[in-house]
Amino acid sequence: MSDAIDHPQLLAEIDAEVRRRRESGELPADFERELDLVFARFAPVHAIGDDFAQVLERTEQSTHIDVLAPVASRTPGLGFVKRVIRKGVGWEMRYVAQQVSTFAFGVTRAVRLLAQRVEHLEQSGPGAGGRLLAMARAEAPPVDTAGWAPVVLDAVKGAPGRVVHAECADGALVAHLVEAGVDAYGVDPADQVPPPGLELRVDEAVDHLRAVADASLGAVVLSRCVDLLPLGVLAEMATIVRAKLAPGGVAVVLSSQPGAWTGVAADLAPGRPLHPRTWCQLLGVRGVSTMEVLEAPAEDGGASGAYAVVVRFPG
Repeated sequence: MSDAIDHPQLLAEIDAEVRRRRESGELPADFERELDLVFARFAPVHAIGDDFAQVLERTEQSTHIDVLAPVASRTPGLGFVKRVIRKGVGWEMRYVAQQVSTFAFGVTRAVRLLAQRVEHLEQSGPGAGGRLLAMARAEAPPVDTAGWAPVVLDAVKGAPGRVVHAECADGALVAHLVEAGVDAYGVDPADQVPPPGLELRVDEAVDHLRAVADASLGAVVLSRCVDLLPLGVLAEMATIVRAKLAPGGVAVVLSSQPGAWTGVAADLAPGRPLHPRTWCQLLGVRGVSTMEVLEAPAEDGGASGAYAVVVRFPG
């Protein structure tokens, strides 16, 4: 039986091909815009996806009910009958359509106002994410994944499935695992050219883990994103990791101590690094056989700035 289609990887390859053709001039500048207009005209609402603005715009376009039903027909005389019927019932249909259209317009207007309020709340709260998260990522101190490579390798050796590292940055840890014979790949939101022989996918950590089949991964290694994302997202991520790991799977968290962050990244990040025992609590709600917390050696006699949490689930 052939392997299942990897939809995120397929979409990433399509995006790369479109970018290549756009840069080479094979695709006219307005070609994609024309496709968007055609799709918006004929696609049903459920095919638009999770784009709230487009769904609301399509709903507003549908608030008007056209009472002038088509009367064209290839059957002789049927078109005349349709016109007579339309004229006979048109006054009543128009009366009902006006009321329904007014109600629909009022509802969509209320939804748009509510959406603006929600957007303002999101921008003023820790879930602002988006642009601030991207800026915080750019300013965040790099994670020394290479220094933790022996610990991670020891933890995932013999994992009952593939090993994913999210966020993997340049893929240094993935390369170390692959060289050691581990079936590993990486996920990172930054679009970059992976080194030869490495499988690095462009995707958000949470989005990728959601799309993975339950109980299909042997190990999950989390870094960088665990220092940046809001607490609610991290709690959801912990739940998703437990669901995606096969029996006997391993979860590894590489993070910074809460007090290790200063400067721009600490100010702009929607979330903050968690204490290692907090991750033990999030990942160890149920079904955990062993937990291990390792701290990086302290520098100049000060407090350690990084740690690793290794959680092994029962087989």
